[in-house]
Amino acid sequence: MKKRRVRVLCALGAVLLCCLQGGATVTDEVPVFTEEPLSVVQKLGGSVTLRCSARPPSANISWRLNGRELVAGAGGELGVVLEPGTLLIPALTNLTLGRYQCVASTNAGGLASVPANVTAAKLRDFEQDNQQDIEVDEGNTAVIQCHLPESQPKAQVRYSVKQEWLETSKGNYLIMPSGNLQIANATLDDEGPYKCAAYNPVTQEVKTSTSTDRLRIRRSTSEAARIIYPPVSRTIMVTKGQRLVLECVASGIPTPQVTWAKDGQDLRFHNNTRFLLSNLLIDAAGEGDSGTYKCHADNGIGSESAATVLYNVQVFEPPQVTMELQQQEVSWGESVRFSCLARGKPTPSVVWLHNARPLASSPRHRLSARVLRVINVGPQDNGLYQCMAENGVGSSQAAARLVTLPTGVPSRPGKLPSILRPLSPDKVLREQVPVKPGATGSVLTLDCSELTGQISVAEAPVILSQPRTVKADFYDLTWKPRHDGGSPVMEYIVKYRKVQASEWTSSSISGFLHKLTLAKLQPASLYEVEMSAKNCAGLGQPAMMTFRTGKGTSIHLSIITMIIIYPTTVFVSFCKRLLFFPSPEAPDKPTISMATETSAYVTWIPRGNRGFPIQSFRVEFKKLKGKGGGEWEEAVTNIPPQRLSVEITGLEKGMSYKFRVLAVNVIGASPPSAPSKAYTVVGGGRPNERPVDGPYITYNEAINETTIILKWTYTAVNNTPVYGFYIFYRPTDSDNDSDYKKDVVEGDRYWHSITDLQPETAYDIKMQSFNEGGESEFGNVVILETKARLNQRPSPSEASSQRPEHPGGPVPRPSDLPYLIVGVVLGALVFIIVAFIPFCLWRAWAKQKQTSDLCFPAVAHPVSSCQYTMVPLQGLALVGHCPLDPHLPPPHAIYPPNRECTPNGKHHYPTHRLPGLRQVSSKHVNMSRSCLVHLPNKSLLGVY
Repeated sequence: MKKRRVRVLCALGAVLLCCLQGGATVTDEVPVFTEEPLSVVQKLGGSVTLRCSARPPSANISWRLNGRELVAGAGGELGVVLEPGTLLIPALTNLTLGRYQCVASTNAGGLASVPANVTAAKLRDFEQDNQQDIEVDEGNTAVIQCHLPESQPKAQVRYSVKQEWLETSKGNYLIMPSGNLQIANATLDDEGPYKCAAYNPVTQEVKTSTSTDRLRIRRSTSEAARIIYPPVSRTIMVTKGQRLVLECVASGIPTPQVTWAKDGQDLRFHNNTRFLLSNLLIDAAGEGDSGTYKCHADNGIGSESAATVLYNVQVFEPPQVTMELQQQEVSWGESVRFSCLARGKPTPSVVWLHNARPLASSPRHRLSARVLRVINVGPQDNGLYQCMAENGVGSSQAAARLVTLPTGVPSRPGKLPSILRPLSPDKVLREQVPVKPGATGSVLTLDCSELTGQISVAEAPVILSQPRTVKADFYDLTWKPRHDGGSPVMEYIVKYRKVQASEWTSSSISGFLHKLTLAKLQPASLYEVEMSAKNCAGLGQPAMMTFRTGKGTSIHLSIITMIIIYPTTVFVSFCKRLLFFPSPEAPDKPTISMATETSAYVTWIPRGNRGFPIQSFRVEFKKLKGKGGGEWEEAVTNIPPQRLSVEITGLEKGMSYKFRVLAVNVIGASPPSAPSKAYTVVGGGRPNERPVDGPYITYNEAINETTIILKWTYTAVNNTPVYGFYIFYRPTDSDNDSDYKKDVVEGDRYWHSITDLQPETAYDIKMQSFNEGGESEFGNVVILETKARLNQRPSPSEASSQRPEHPGGPVPRPSDLPYLIVGVVLGALVFIIVAFIPFCLWRAWAKQKQTSDLCFPAVAHPVSSCQYTMVPLQGLALVGHCPLDPHLPPPHAIYPPNRECTPNGKHHYPTHRLPGLRQVSSKHVNMSRSCLVHLPNKSLLGVY
């Protein structure tokens, strides 16, 4: 009887245990990362903050360094401060460098984030190198190479050009992504020394090369085409989605024509490629861009196959992971199989984790890069299994949950998620692989009542695609999610249409996907897109953008190539555009999307630049209040040309605004774009607090009479992000604050050149940092005086020797526009004068021949020489000696000066005494200047 009671109690306990486990299966939430730590490069001694957060809010967050868990004690020993959601390294040391991961744990199991590498910034010295003499044919492109030293992060290149340090491309000086300096249309003015320097944006160190290269321009009547860069064929590796630039610079007289081919196919009409001078550009490299590229230069002189260089391009891809578990609930004693498909180039390495702990092969765990098998499962195998892939380009992961049940307990299908796909911030592409059919997605709860906490609609996603594409009939739309409102995004609703069209085309995309291809589009057309994220609370506010499709294959590309090849045509086109097209075209109507509760994103697409590169953009806004509305005001100026979107801060809640954009090039500003649709500021996320302290200017120097260079440091307080820096400067003798001029610098730069200053003038200089929350206080104020203007002027012989001897070829620089206009006018006058000289000579020759015809008759008879002297007609004779040919018939009539003619043709002239001349007899005078001679078979001619 006693044994029977024990058995009953055991059975009841087993049932109770099963019930508790079943209840835990339904109520325990699986952790999902909402923010994962990002890799950081920082100088030793600097502060580092890593952030990590997950749902549900009750999830426990812990940290690991190089696989070792950081607890309060160990963290204290390393000087690491662990706080909810963050890990703070106040002063980075060699002990705190390494690989960090955060782990989110609930009763369902533990989930490890993608790794975040904390690396020490460094900049090594330049290697010793000898001076290089670089020769290039006049009118061709010159290349100055800079062998940058090892740097973490990658060093930014600077070039010393004519006593000025260039940090970005300017005029005909192009700084390429490789660090090379290309000088387009090189002339004698470009001869001289060139020196490069490396700048580390984290340590703010600047190191200069040990040698100086010297450029020499040579002139020759003909020179066979040759490739001066690269000197030999090479291999290039690029990450998918990044820009690919293949440099190829040729020289020769006449200027060579450069063509590109990939795997034997001509690229001149390929939609995915663009050309900058003779360099090949691919904006976003894809899988199909791997292959062999050939650059060929030819100018009709020498062997056609001589000037050729090859590029072997390999496009690397970050990992993309798909994980599959056929059965989520397994009875004790059975086996379970996980499959993991990891794509990427190079082939990624795969690590299996169970509850954030790495798994090793054992009799119960049989694992490979694609499959994990767990034999004879038991309650210890409950939890989350992860497949984490890395390949040096990026990392990605996927996870699945396994629940084990006692033998005989039926499973409950549909209650558990099979695949968890946390966002991987280390991924280069914002693109996810679709989940295979048969596998359920992440936690896609339709009823918000099952979730804890306050649930709201998801915020609009951030669209990452560029607003202009070279594709003519399709467009790749990519995006990244924002805050999901406390409930996972189930799907994205995408609508697009051609601008001014009436009907929208709609698509519904899974919440796991971050890319959509819009097909069957019209070439050279403007489209608008609206997309929203949908969770259990409903559809959120849409993100809006516009984009323009490409023109497709066109014969106009060959015409453009011909214009690039022939410098004379370029010069004529330049003058034509200068005289008749004074400013760029207005950009397209901008689109507006929400950023925060007091800011909005403005996005636009530029149009034609009239032949001159766009230097910056300007955004203006207007408040819509009352009937007439407010006036247009400047919102942001000096926006770099590569940025086609900007955040406008400081907007008032509940106020409606319109925005417009202007493009600026060397000629001036374009007309404003069409105003955007009215945008009303609504509530959003909490904006960042404004910075507290301003930058501290550590170095300042006057480079010449118009340029000052600054360097500064900045330390963020409370880890407040900084978008950029304002630099204010005015003459010291001014007391008016309105005299301050302002330059804007990106937040990752710590030096700047102030140009266009007055010579021998002292300036007050101060700085502010800013973000979306506002501007900081001013930092320190420095006073610096520019150098005096040099009084020496070159002698006329020196000035003439410095000018090019012939005008052909190079395209004028924007700074030389006044000289170009004067030169064009003077050149036209000289051309008219030179063209008029042959006409004058011809007229003189014709007159001389006409006079000779009057003195000498038929061509068949020998003609004697005629010498004569002209004197005034006031009764004076024309003295000369023109003997008459006795074989000629007598003339019909000869008219004397008094209009009287004698029958025999002889004239009776009175003799005159001229000063210094002997008396001339009238019989020696053959002809008077005012006499008309009528010759046989000829018309009446006027003699003078």
